[in-house]
Amino acid sequence: MRSQVFHRTEQLRQFGVTAVENIFITEYLPAADGDKLKVYLYGLYQSQFAEENFGVPELAAALSMEENTVLAALRYWERRRLVERVQDKPPQYVFHHLGQRLMTGQDQITADEQYVMFSEAVNTQLGSRRKLRESDISMAYEWVEELGLKQEVVLMLLNHFADTRGAHFSFKSAQTTAVMMKEEGINTPDAAEQYFNHSKKTHQGARAVLAQFNLRRLPTEPELALYRRWTEQWGFDEKSILEAVGETVAANNPSFSYLNGILERLKNKMPEKGKKSVAAQLRQENQDAAEVKQILLELGRPQISPFTLLPAYLNLRERFPFEMILLAAKSVQARNGMFEDIEPRLLSWQEQGFESDRDVVAHLRELKKYEPLMRQVFENAGQEGRPGENDLMRLKSWEDKGNSRELILEAASQARSARQKLTYIEKVLANWQKDGIRTVEAAKAQTGKPQERQKKKVRFLNYDQGATTPFEEIDLLKEAREADGQ
Repeated sequence: MRSQVFHRTEQLRQFGVTAVENIFITEYLPAADGDKLKVYLYGLYQSQFAEENFGVPELAAALSMEENTVLAALRYWERRRLVERVQDKPPQYVFHHLGQRLMTGQDQITADEQYVMFSEAVNTQLGSRRKLRESDISMAYEWVEELGLKQEVVLMLLNHFADTRGAHFSFKSAQTTAVMMKEEGINTPDAAEQYFNHSKKTHQGARAVLAQFNLRRLPTEPELALYRRWTEQWGFDEKSILEAVGETVAANNPSFSYLNGILERLKNKMPEKGKKSVAAQLRQENQDAAEVKQILLELGRPQISPFTLLPAYLNLRERFPFEMILLAAKSVQARNGMFEDIEPRLLSWQEQGFESDRDVVAHLRELKKYEPLMRQVFENAGQEGRPGENDLMRLKSWEDKGNSRELILEAASQARSARQKLTYIEKVLANWQKDGIRTVEAAKAQTGKPQERQKKKVRFLNYDQGATTPFEEIDLLKEAREADGQ
């Protein structure tokens, strides 16, 4: 036997060139993963040397891969007809020139009949609508070979994607659905038809939402997932979803995420679907939000979205009427109160036995007669600001304990240097009462010298003495809606 005459030097092996055709880079490389590319390129490189003792085990060792992984990669390239298996024991493979079929129209690799039939079926179904690449068909055939899906089911999947996403859909995106179908056991034409009909409705519904947003594009996968959640998990139908879309006009950039927030809010309020339409629920919600908006205006915080406070407001309204809540908002505003300050004020009124806004109005009207004297108290004490509800109630309690007008004003004059002036006045009056002092003269005598009455013009601004809204600002809600005559 003649020995091999021509040899390559080791330097040529190391520093030479392995040619990779451009058609491989454009048609086959994008769809292949790393292991498959490593096997093909190393096998192509090794095929130049015609070594007798280099096979699958040696290739696996060179690439630090399992033999089964190498064999799976070679089968992958076989289905793409870039490699041909010419012997089984031991396995031998031949790498072919990729351009030969393009130049001659002939395929010199022995064809896989099942693959050829599948390829023809895919071309018959989609070939008139798009140019199919060999790598696309090979990828789809893997769903048959590796996922175990029936060919009819895979063809239905491809047709579904062409219908819902356009003829130039991505085969990689279809592969995600193929894997999902495998996991869910959808592998018969009937089951696939039911699955695709449902999926088609999802696509159509999501497109209808995008149309309402004036967006002319196909829905993304996250958007489709949200639409499935709304219909499958939350029980909304397409009509209800489109009714809710109308609420997104308040957003500068309406989106599926914004719509998801609206539907989630509605879901929590509508445990029994169908008893109340989404449109009716939205109308009710908007009415409630309008009331919250009035409250926020009274608080001086119109920038807050009323929808963020709806749950808290509805909780309050279960216990108190709206007019009473609005009065409480007026009451806490002077202290720069927040929405959460309203409930303590309402509870305070409740403890006093007030059950309606009429009771509160009567209470405030009764306090109003104490306002002139309280203004003088503020002036004598050097207290800035204007008297509010709590201040007037405090003054009423002083008079109820038998303190005269003159004695209260004298106590106020002695509080000019105190930080908490009203608290100081209250302590002074309590001490005088304890000592039996009932006149201004006796009070002055106790101090050891007369107190000079300093006159000072008081600015009735920025008062923060634990008071509420300046009393005169409360319009008593048009005298309690003209004593319920509205």
